[in-house]
Amino acid sequence: MSPLEAVARWLEAQDLDMQLEVAAFATFVLFGERAVLTLGTPNQLETLQRWLTEPKLDSRAAAGRALTFRVVFEYFAEGRIANDGWKQTEELLIKALKQAERDGRFAAARKAQRKLQLLPARKRTGFVLRNLGMAWLGLI
Repeated sequence: MSPLEAVARWLEAQDLDMQLEVAAFATFVLFGERAVLTLGTPNQLETLQRWLTEPKLDSRAAAGRALTFRVVFEYFAEGRIANDGWKQTEELLIKALKQAERDGRFAAARKAQRKLQLLPARKRTGFVLRNLGMAWLGLI
């Protein structure tokens, strides 16, 4: 398995919330897709997955993408280690919750509230996930 294939598989193995957050951050950094960071959208995840799995890349391009992803992910993870990334996620969830409540979108409000409740557990597992997942890939 190539390093780029390992990265794509690793990303797919993460829970959807983590996939979306990584995709939002990566597409922001790699493609300037959004003026501001978001919690992530299915379109951002699809863009990142296409970039990671583009067929018929020569080995040099594939290695470059794997290395680029490593740098982007390390930057993402550093925000988690320094707690800035988690704080930003919490702020985005609070904003989404308030907006959903204002708009009367009760399902969206419940979803944002649930994500806020799960955030402390995600903080704890995020460090383990980063160290085990990326070390296993040989990317750290």
